[in-house]
Amino acid sequence: MPPPSTTPQCGGGSSSKRRRLKADSWASLSQDLVEQIGWRVLAGDLRDYVRFRAVCTHWNSSTAPPRGRGVTDPRFHPRRWMLLPEGYGLYPGHPNLGGYVRFFNLSTGAFVRVHLPLFDDHVVLDSTDGLLLLLRHPDTAIRLLHPFTGDIAELPPVWPLLPQIKPGISRYLTAEMKVQELDFFLRGVCAAVSVNTAGAIAVMLGIDIKRRVAYATAGDQRWFLSDWELPHLQARTMSFQGKLYATAVNPADKINVYYICRIDPPQPSAEDNHSLTLQPPRMLVKSPLLVGFGNAHLVECGSELMLAGFTDVSLAHLAVYNVSDLIKGKVVPLTDIGDHAIFFEEHGLCVSAKGFPSISGNSIICRRRSFQMVETGINDSWCVQQ
Repeated sequence: MPPPSTTPQCGGGSSSKRRRLKADSWASLSQDLVEQIGWRVLAGDLRDYVRFRAVCTHWNSSTAPPRGRGVTDPRFHPRRWMLLPEGYGLYPGHPNLGGYVRFFNLSTGAFVRVHLPLFDDHVVLDSTDGLLLLLRHPDTAIRLLHPFTGDIAELPPVWPLLPQIKPGISRYLTAEMKVQELDFFLRGVCAAVSVNTAGAIAVMLGIDIKRRVAYATAGDQRWFLSDWELPHLQARTMSFQGKLYATAVNPADKINVYYICRIDPPQPSAEDNHSLTLQPPRMLVKSPLLVGFGNAHLVECGSELMLAGFTDVSLAHLAVYNVSDLIKGKVVPLTDIGDHAIFFEEHGLCVSAKGFPSISGNSIICRRRSFQMVETGINDSWCVQQ
């Protein structure tokens, strides 16, 4: 006799007629309707979608499984999930963690513990849209991992990039020396992942320390390096919707102002459709904030790209702008960011205060030269609260 199904049946097992009829009514939903509802649930959070599919066999069979699509279909990217820094000297792969790592949701505050034993020989370089960009030892291959489905996209080793970034470097370095060199150049690297309609995965690596961008697609034999340099950056590069963004000085300007610029994903070359080319950064709009490294940050807030930073040299006054408004010529600072809280120091981060009761909404938390945490709230304007 086959074992009983572990997936609940929508119409069976009810102890009362009323409950049975109610379950039957849910089970009678058409496959197309269940599929459409599933896509709407997935737009909110991947784990809610997994729970939705687990309700019954009909709903499970009417919706697409995440596994196998986790990387190639952007709808299944765990966008609001972030790898939790454990602190206290613990890192992914530390023996005391037993192969487990934790993730938390920036919108809901939920925590999830995931078993990822591959950290025995992998290190995390970056996380974009919830996907983990990993460097594998000792061959320096790059892998893109979906932490909840286990799907992996394989990318070329990055070691061959080093002679291009640092001409004259010896090809006869030991594996340990290679890792040390890579650690220096890839420190703070920013990754952007894009997927075209055919499911081809392209990855860009913003190497801020050398002001260059490397790019490759899954299945390529090697990484390619931009033949142009990034402008002089005023903050670390950040990823948003598959593109790289930065605040940088425009070299064509004689005055000391900076712009928000964007690097689009690589596109097929006009000469050869089988090869890709990466266009230079596009200067989108002049920044209205104070010039100086670390004084302004781009940050994803909800589904929008925001610019937050200081407006004066005393670093006492802050402003927040919606980048799409700036591009349209609307240079008006926001006075309300809802229940969101923006953190920034080297990087910008936005969380929802609904999921984190200890954090005040409509606020910015930053660390400046005093190395003290200061919180700024909004009434009609931003000001530092002691």
